[in-house]
Order: sequence, then structure tokens, then C-alpha cells
Amino acid sequence: MSAIQSYFICFTVRSGSSLLCQLLSDTGLAGRPGEHFYHNISPDNPHGEPIADYASYITGALNAYTTANGVFGSKVGGGYWRDFTRRLLDIETLAGLPLREALDRCFPGLRYIHLTRRNKVRQAVSHWLAIQSGRWSSQQTAANSSPGYDFAAIDALLQELAFREAVWADYFARNGIIPLQLVYEDFAQQIEATILRILDYLQISRPPGFRVPLPRHQPVAGELAEEWAQRFRKEKQAQFWTAFW
Repeated sequence: MSAIQSYFICFTVRSGSSLLCQLLSDTGLAGRPGEHFYHNISPDNPHGEPIADYASYITGALNAYTTANGVFGSKVGGGYWRDFTRRLLDIETLAGLPLREALDRCFPGLRYIHLTRRNKVRQAVSHWLAIQSGRWSSQQTAANSSPGYDFAAIDALLQELAFREAVWADYFARNGIIPLQLVYEDFAQQIEATILRILDYLQISRPPGFRVPLPRHQPVAGELAEEWAQRFRKEKQAQFWTAFW
């Protein structure tokens, strides 16, 4: 199926992107968004086989993940946006073009959904738990059932998160893009309204009787994550001249 409209979910890790992709995919109207452009970022972080012809890869992704109404969607992480766009601009027919123009040539009618999480400490804690347990969604089982608290690791992930967020702030500002802004904490409490808002933003027509699908992903954080978040908050603020939060 040829795409006539595209969108990116611009996210940072542990912000509810898997749930959002599942819900949009299950509408049958918004493409089949997933992490289609996360590849071999570094030798110690492989994901799939090397891609010799990236232009053909993009064409294949568009064909495979576009729904019958011509909509294609993908989530793209701030942690590998640079790698993805480098590969894109290495395509011979796109060489020398400004990035946004190159993206628009590859992805028809491209629009942007910016997904963030308000509580960055809980986000960093969730990331550290996922790294240790190997459980990135509720549909996976934990490979390690005894994760350990580590202040330095959580602090490093919190700082890394700021850089991942800066990727999107910089790209949007440089290109005059005003994305659809979503916040995980609000989205998780207002799922139906959020999905309808996205479909309206993308100007996707809904058939009579359309209903927003039910979530198949559930939050994986529990009491341990909250305990660690509070512990980190206290320890981090001990370095400050006074406690702010």
C-alpha cells in the first residue's frame, strides 16, 4: 500500500510510546507504528542486520506498515534520531538536501507527535529498571527479578534524558515545526480522548461506529519504582543548598 500521509511519534525512552503505538495500530486507521528505524547504532548495541540499501529499506517499511487508507506511522527515539537521519541523508538522491526536505520527500505529508513524560525522575528510574530486568513492556517477562538501586546510574540516565529531549527541541525549533504535544501522565489517564485527538490532528476520517481500542499494555512500574524515585529525589537534593521538591 502506498502512503499518502505519514507521521512520526518523537519520543524518549519510557514515555508510553509502546502503548501509544499499540492503540494507534489497533484502530486500523493510523498505520502500524513501531520502532521501524532503530538499527545498528553501535557494535555493542545491535538491532537487526546491517542495511546495504537504505532507500529500499524505507520503501519497504512504507509498504509494510501503511494501512489501507494510506497512512504510515513510526515512532522515532531521540536516542537514535542522529543515526537515522545520517542514514537518510546518505541516500544518493537526497544528498545535499536540508533534512526536513529530505524527510518530506521520503514520508508524504509528514507530521509530528511529540511524546514526553512530565516526571523525569520516575522516567529515569523506569529506564534503569528496564535495563536491569530486560522487561520493556508488560507483554515481556523479566530476565532479572532482582534489580538493584544505583544512584549514579539513575542520575546518568536522567542527564541522558535531557539530551534526548534536546534533540527534539532543537529539530522542531530549527525547522519551525509545531508538533502535537502529548504528555504521558495525561495520555495514560485520557486514552480515548488522546487517540481521537491524534486522529483529528492527522485528519484521518473515522467510520461510523468507530471505537477507540482497549489498551493491551499496562504500566510495569510498581511500588519498587516509586520507592526508588523518592530515594533518588532525596539523595540528589542533598547535593543542593536546599531541597526544592
